[in-house]
Amino acid sequence: MVSVLPDLLRRNPERIPLVASRLNISPDELRELVMNPRINPYVPLVVLKGVSYQQAVDLLESQYNLPEVEVSLQAMRWYPYGKLFAHVVGYVGQISEEELKAYQQMANGEWRVARDEGQAANGEGQTESTYHSPLATRALYDGADFVGKSGLERQYERFLHGMPGGEQVEVTPLGRRVRLLQQIEPLPGARLVLSLDAKLQQRAYELLQGRVGALVALDPRTGEVLACVSQPAFDPNLFVPRIPADIWRTLLNDPQAPLNNRAIQSAYAPGSIFKPFVALAGLETGVLTIRSSVSCPGGYQFGRRFFRCWRRHGAVDFYGSIALSCDTFYYITAQKLGPERLAYWARQFGLGAPAGIDLPHERKGLVPDPEWKRRALKQPWYGGETLNYGIGQGYLLTTPLQMAVATMGIANRGVIYRPHLVRQIVAPDGRVLYTAKPEVIHRIQASPAHWDAIIEGMVRVVERGTARRAKIAGVAVAGKTGSAEFRKGGRTHSWFIAFAPAENPRVVVCVLAEEAGHGSEVAVPIAAEWLKAFFANGE
Repeated sequence: MVSVLPDLLRRNPERIPLVASRLNISPDELRELVMNPRINPYVPLVVLKGVSYQQAVDLLESQYNLPEVEVSLQAMRWYPYGKLFAHVVGYVGQISEEELKAYQQMANGEWRVARDEGQAANGEGQTESTYHSPLATRALYDGADFVGKSGLERQYERFLHGMPGGEQVEVTPLGRRVRLLQQIEPLPGARLVLSLDAKLQQRAYELLQGRVGALVALDPRTGEVLACVSQPAFDPNLFVPRIPADIWRTLLNDPQAPLNNRAIQSAYAPGSIFKPFVALAGLETGVLTIRSSVSCPGGYQFGRRFFRCWRRHGAVDFYGSIALSCDTFYYITAQKLGPERLAYWARQFGLGAPAGIDLPHERKGLVPDPEWKRRALKQPWYGGETLNYGIGQGYLLTTPLQMAVATMGIANRGVIYRPHLVRQIVAPDGRVLYTAKPEVIHRIQASPAHWDAIIEGMVRVVERGTARRAKIAGVAVAGKTGSAEFRKGGRTHSWFIAFAPAENPRVVVCVLAEEAGHGSEVAVPIAAEWLKAFFANGE
């Protein structure tokens, strides 16, 4: 690793071109780094990582003529799986001024907590080991620290950080080393044990290649995340120790937004995968019964507008409305329910609010109602908007994670657990600091007969409806396809939600492929292949 001493270069800016040429970087880039007001100029600033042995030797031999440059060994983050876990694990980067202030305050606060606990335990002013958080082992972060910027790295920064080692040295006014005063041994941070299955994650990653979208899979019995992939992805190793400016600009300006975790940060109209939730609302409110039926002539006339169905279904009963995804059936059901009851039942399943996964920056989506529209858009609610609401279109926005969580609610007949990635946090000495337990976040009260009807309808989707490509030998799969309009003239987003086995669910999966066409054509085959891997894996 090669570092520069910003203070020396600030005092001798004419040497920046020379130093930059020896380090094979542009003078402007080096000048921007060392002149950054947020860094500590007296702390070596890493500018190169992974340099060759010969390059390191050449720089060391030139030390006398390059007092601004230091060559050293330092443990740095390495992400062996690269893009595979990029959005979940995240990446680290040099601490910002705002982060430095926040973590210093947090560290000081946690140190006081740990010290007080020690006094309570043994009457002394400190404890021998305070791993309630690794921050208890250090009073402050400093400007040279690397911290989590996204994903689990950011969410669990206070556990992962540990305390870096180093040397306390005496230097001349020019920054030259005189003698070693103290060697400081590093203290590692804690270790996270995740619920993710590497084989299932790999399979999801492979199946989404060439697509823009996401796959989320959960264990409905606990809320554990089994796989979470967003495509396209990025290589988190690019960020260690800092990402080159040109690569950063490329990632930021990429129209496919590879930095965005579509599983939790992108919200879309769910389309027809919303219909089972509308069906349950209809049953519970008495708007529907399992004997309800409609005649579908290819759409529904409402006022002067004809709301089209995706095909002419003819006579459609309750179960057929789910299996065949008849829009006409749900136009009529939504009209009878009204937007307020549609919103109420959507929120019962957690839509319109963060699911609470242990990742930063989760988007909450949107569950609209007339009051929201008056407040946000200063407009009244129109009847046609209710019809679109019933087929998962219009203002309704959900994330793939939210739809996986909501599907868990059907699979569990009303019980929804908080989704989580971290199963345990383990201290360096092997002590378990934290063990996740299933946490119920929603309980939807509905008649057992109505749960039976919705699940039966979703089983028929796979057995004889729009998702027949999701059949798995020996496993009853319950699912629902969706094709959500995105922009006029563009292809629809492709959705599929499923759980299996239908009678005793062990897995829930949600697949989204942006502008990929019908759910049955793209999302279903992806989910089917992933589910085959799940059951072949002995899950």
